[in-house]
Amino acid sequence: MKILSTLETEILIVGGGPSGIMAAKAAAKEGKDVMLIERYGFLGGCATMSLVVPLMTFHAGEKQIVKGYAQELIDRISELGGTIGHINDAIGFGSSVTPVDTEIYKYVAQEFLLEDNVKILFHTELFDVEMDGDHISSVIVKTRSGFYRIVAKRYVDATGDGDLTYLSGNPMAVGRESDGKCQPMTMMFKVGNVDIDKIIQYADEHPEEMMIDTKLNSLGEAERIAVSGYFSVVEEALKNGDLTFNRDRVLFFELNRRGEIAVNMSRVIDKVAINGFELSEATIEGRRQVFEIMNFFKKYIAGFENAILIESGSQMGVRESRRLIGEYTITEHDIVAGRKFEDGIAQCAWPIDIHDPDGKELIVTQMEKGTYYEIPYGCLIPKKSNNLIVTGRTISATHEAFASTRVSPTCMALGQAAGMAAAISLEEDVAFRDVSVAKLCTRLKDTGQVID
Repeated sequence: MKILSTLETEILIVGGGPSGIMAAKAAAKEGKDVMLIERYGFLGGCATMSLVVPLMTFHAGEKQIVKGYAQELIDRISELGGTIGHINDAIGFGSSVTPVDTEIYKYVAQEFLLEDNVKILFHTELFDVEMDGDHISSVIVKTRSGFYRIVAKRYVDATGDGDLTYLSGNPMAVGRESDGKCQPMTMMFKVGNVDIDKIIQYADEHPEEMMIDTKLNSLGEAERIAVSGYFSVVEEALKNGDLTFNRDRVLFFELNRRGEIAVNMSRVIDKVAINGFELSEATIEGRRQVFEIMNFFKKYIAGFENAILIESGSQMGVRESRRLIGEYTITEHDIVAGRKFEDGIAQCAWPIDIHDPDGKELIVTQMEKGTYYEIPYGCLIPKKSNNLIVTGRTISATHEAFASTRVSPTCMALGQAAGMAAAISLEEDVAFRDVSVAKLCTRLKDTGQVID
């Protein structure tokens, strides 16, 4: 393999999703030389490449538990008209949702990092890792022109699939413990020109068909509607052969512009995104399902008569792939108990939200509204590599716990903690596992992040 050139940096962030953005911002704000590589031509991760919007959730009840640089990014997006901010979840599933314009998100996130001199390398993909014992000495990346070596002192895996962690030889888990099956993948898509008034009318006339937040007397009271329902309608369409994949409900969220929705309804089971060509196979099936769903909408649901398909995701929405087996593995018991940790560095209030790997059901373990749990620093620390920290959905969690920790705002909080930990690790010349969590939490609080 011919290496065209060698690049050097203090901290390398691999992946430009919500966690990678925050890791890069945090490390750069601490005065470090930071480079971020991203395989696509934009930042934002699942929200921008897979249209997984709105963002869920920044709140536990009325209390905002994710702030810091994440809130600063949301404020910047709002300034350009890209979000109406945090609003009540009309379904009542989470405490809040945050609709974002994905194009504005891409631009704002880019400028958010460039202003602090983060070197962003788009269209650059991790290819291999070079090790010196338990130390990552360098990584090999692939571009259209060939291969480059990047040498860093500290590495942050924000790939979402744990690519860097896996290639560096760290133990990882995939799927549920019993059989390795992962939650189904979904091809998200946006639809415009939906008659929201007709949707509200149906919800008012058929309350048994809709899940609606108990604080609402009518779906029409919501700032932006969200729909989880039409159960009997979906059942009828399945019987008639107008829907041919396992799904028990219609699920969509209204976005910034009235009448524009993000549809979270397609479901591809028995595929694992990191296995061979299964992501490609799932993508083909997902796009087929998008058009099947659009036909279903127009045939069965009032309000979609003049609806138009705006776009589908550039990539399949992947709920689950690899997970780190780290110094600590957070469990569903920790989540349900609202457990707090001495080394807690991020907070989350999203319920355990498992899309059944085998069928059509959505299996939810709710937390009492207003309660939250903490994610300990040990969930970010591999057992092997000394100069690597893991962030985002790849952290150390059980299959069930992962169904809660994987959401974007939580990944943002984890990313900020990872980036600051990288800066402290450099300053004190210690391995990530030896970073003072007390010092890390103090710095997080100084930026407005919520730490108990």
